[in-house]
Amino acid sequence: MSDLLDLPPLPAEDTGFDAAAFDRAVLAQRVRAAAGDYQASSETLEQLLRACPAAELRRRAEVLALLAHQYPRLGRLTASARCATEALGLAERLGDDTLLADALTSQSFVYGQLLMGREALACGMRALATARRAGDPVREAWALNRIGVAYASLDNPVQACASTEQALEIAARTSEAEVLFSCHNNLAYFWLRRVEDASALGETAALTEALASARRTAEQATALARRSGSPFKVAVAVSNLVNALLAGGSLDAALPLLNEFGHLSHDHGYRTLAVEADAQRAVFLRLKGEPRQAARILEALLGAVAEPPPKLRRLLIRSLYETHKACGQYREALGWLEEMVGLDRQIRRDNLVLQTEVILIRDQVEQAQARADSAVADARRERARAVHLETEQQRLREHAMALDRAAHEDVLTGLHNRRHAEFALPLLVEGARMAGQVISIATLDVDHFKKINGTHGHAVGDAVLQQLAQLLRHRLRSADLMARIGGEEFLAVLVGIAPQQAAEICERLRLAVVEHDWAAVTPGLVVRVSVGIAGGTPQQQQADELLNRADLALYAAKRAGRNRVHVD
Repeated sequence: MSDLLDLPPLPAEDTGFDAAAFDRAVLAQRVRAAAGDYQASSETLEQLLRACPAAELRRRAEVLALLAHQYPRLGRLTASARCATEALGLAERLGDDTLLADALTSQSFVYGQLLMGREALACGMRALATARRAGDPVREAWALNRIGVAYASLDNPVQACASTEQALEIAARTSEAEVLFSCHNNLAYFWLRRVEDASALGETAALTEALASARRTAEQATALARRSGSPFKVAVAVSNLVNALLAGGSLDAALPLLNEFGHLSHDHGYRTLAVEADAQRAVFLRLKGEPRQAARILEALLGAVAEPPPKLRRLLIRSLYETHKACGQYREALGWLEEMVGLDRQIRRDNLVLQTEVILIRDQVEQAQARADSAVADARRERARAVHLETEQQRLREHAMALDRAAHEDVLTGLHNRRHAEFALPLLVEGARMAGQVISIATLDVDHFKKINGTHGHAVGDAVLQQLAQLLRHRLRSADLMARIGGEEFLAVLVGIAPQQAAEICERLRLAVVEHDWAAVTPGLVVRVSVGIAGGTPQQQQADELLNRADLALYAAKRAGRNRVHVD
């Protein structure tokens, strides 16, 4: 799936734009995000970006940079990459160093999360130079903070700590609470990485220093988080502190914090953090001499209906390996170790897919901006001939950017479009064949969609498609290909998922559609979907054959009465 934005600006001639109200709204969303409500803040910022005229380059760049900063906290890395690249182009055009530093800092963080360490480091260094040129200590601290993340992605936690400590020294002289918390929290995490390294190498002195530093910085981050009033920040900080205490064998001190972390994560619906809290409890039990109970907890987490993301799954599998090893169950420990190796390969493949997509995004945006710059130069050369040509050139630039998005993205839903799906599907099938993986293709169709349009109008039909796309995003993995390939027809390609497992996933999606509050769109609205699935190990089958089989399965679901999932 691509997590790209489709946020078309209002026409330049719109005169209803209230700049002061816009600025107040953006500031309010900064405050909202600082309190931990990233989802609601990002959704409102997207609406503000839609309402911001194309001529308001600085305001558009500010919102894009802010979205790029917030999206990674929601797992939307490719959307963050696109926003950062667009903000970067606008900042360069405006010659604004503060905006440029913000965009480069966000771009550095995304690259670091995708393990593109060299690119992350280059962006971070450029952000640092830009922030220093602007004389802005807060942005200088953020740049150094992200340079630390870049070093961590290059497996250099020592340099990651050094850069983050430098960032902390600068942040401590400012009144910016968020960067101060981020520095402490990141530093705690990097010291925990050094704990793992020192433990693996048997370096006693380095281990003692790393344990003490990890605990100290995690306690400082926790204190800052509590003062912020953000339960999300408290949960994240306490997680690092619990890890530091467990690593140092301070089990009695860890227990109340572990309970607090679990309650915060579960009560506030932080799903990933909730799994981490349960995994930490298993580690606690193992260290307390109850490895069998620890193993039962970890196996239950792995077998949950909502499968954890790969990196979190790796944490659980590693804990199971260590737990069985501690019990002397070496056969079981070896089995989990082998599964962890296989999962590492999958994570690397998934990262390569995302890295490729981010590079394509960067190239597409840069090309679009280059074309726009060329159009501006043409307009300037022709300005003497007629003033009205400037307006025409602006329209052409906006049209070029819209076409660039349309080449790979469905405007209505934000998913991939049919053109992109036809390009990507054969590559995914071939990749699955080469890797010896299973693959599943699902085609989904809205039942009686013409009747919905006829009864409620096309605006309601569009809203149905948009909300259905959101349901798809929430229930499929970010690495899965999702596309709208027809009026009311969608395609999902799940690599590494067998057809029967795909059927379970799609059945949960179908039930989510049934249970969705469609009446909120318009009274009396009922929406149901039918799904056809085909797949297996590709072997000699071509992408077209698999797609045809999925279509036949979809037709079978329709013939059987609709509102169901049918597997070929």
